[in-house]
Amino acid sequence: MEFDRDMDQVLMNIRGTATGMASAFLVSANLSLKMLVFFMRMAKKGLVAAGMTDRFKAFLERTEGNYTVYNIPMPKERVQVLERMNALELELEAAKKPLEKRRLRNEAKDLQKQLPELEQLDKLGLTHYVMPKINGSSQTIQVAIDKRGDQTFKNWFLNHLEGAFSGGEKSQEEMKVFTEGNYTIFNFPFEGTELDLALQDFQTLGLNYSVLPDLHVGDNYRQVAIPNAERGKLESWFGMWKEKQLREGKEPGELCVMDQEGYLNTGQTTVEEYVANADVKYREANEGFERLSKEPPWKATVQKEGSEEYVSYLKNGYYERVPISKNMMAAPKTVGGAADKKMEEKGFFVFRIPGTSGDGEKKLIVPKEQVFQAKEGGRFLVFLPKNIPCMVGNETGGISTMGTADVCRAYAWEKKGAEYAARIQRGMEPNSKPAVTKNRKASSVPPVLPKGAVKANLPPVPKL
Repeated sequence: MEFDRDMDQVLMNIRGTATGMASAFLVSANLSLKMLVFFMRMAKKGLVAAGMTDRFKAFLERTEGNYTVYNIPMPKERVQVLERMNALELELEAAKKPLEKRRLRNEAKDLQKQLPELEQLDKLGLTHYVMPKINGSSQTIQVAIDKRGDQTFKNWFLNHLEGAFSGGEKSQEEMKVFTEGNYTIFNFPFEGTELDLALQDFQTLGLNYSVLPDLHVGDNYRQVAIPNAERGKLESWFGMWKEKQLREGKEPGELCVMDQEGYLNTGQTTVEEYVANADVKYREANEGFERLSKEPPWKATVQKEGSEEYVSYLKNGYYERVPISKNMMAAPKTVGGAADKKMEEKGFFVFRIPGTSGDGEKKLIVPKEQVFQAKEGGRFLVFLPKNIPCMVGNETGGISTMGTADVCRAYAWEKKGAEYAARIQRGMEPNSKPAVTKNRKASSVPPVLPKGAVKANLPPVPKL
């Protein structure tokens, strides 16, 4: 995979630091890690500020990796303002003199006032991240939006777009008034020169229309609003256009109806599209990293109980040993399917947590080097850090954390029946404790985990 080398570095970093392990979003099923890796590469090359990468990490943590990137049309002069702000941040990181730093900060504050759209998103309380402007040729900026605020953002987005509509004598607001709201958005299977020719035909036919801002330049589609009373005229024109395309030996696309939600969704962009549309200097820098990509210098394997590594963990007072039966291994369909496979390839084991099932199923995610095969077979011995939250995945692929004590209780009661399972399910949140039924004391639960008293030094972990 293109980003493997940097992914491996980040995952190794997760293994080695408390903050990294707590920030488990990095292995979220939506592979937000790919975007983070790209920003890290650009920061290493000095093309974006390191602070922008840090803010993206914080954004991922707040959203647990569940976000959508939208292309937002902007006037060219405002796009240039954002580009200057990005450049200022780089200059600020390189500046040494206090007076120079103050000057740059003041300039950045003044420029920020020229982007009212971003201030509006702040006032709406939307968790968002303004992406580095790496494509200078497009009159759009890219903003990542927390999916929990998606509908609020789309309401704002529609209002923002009202002033940007253009075309055939009718702006969006004029189209609303002219038709009393009775118009339809059509998705045309062409853009660019082909669209210009179509609009000339519309003028000749007296067809009213409003061209919507292109939220996804280059996808060979364009959205146009047409009054419902004139749909027949449009469909007749499209039939003739399609016949002409076929006579010329071309394969014409279809004209489709689209609602406002569908139109706004055309503004979404992926990691691959964001990188592919970047200016040459960013693409060349990224390709340089690709050429250097190699197999990771480590290969995580599951070793046996009694090995040197096992003894080292056993003696380390910072770890708890948890016996987990083999039937607790997560099925391939869990943790978002593809994410399970990716985590296994990257050296992680996934175990189903007892007492959870169906939509509420949760999985423990552990680095392979902390998992050992027990001598008697049929189970694994897993070492979990006491002071760092464990990574836990859910059925939809989201990542959260759970206290080690709660994880230990879950597996300690694995074979105690439905009553115990129900208790665990009610106490799954971090730092929560299972309810204790009347006439049954918590102390009746047998102790499970031996605790080492001697601190051992484990091999150093590579850092970024």
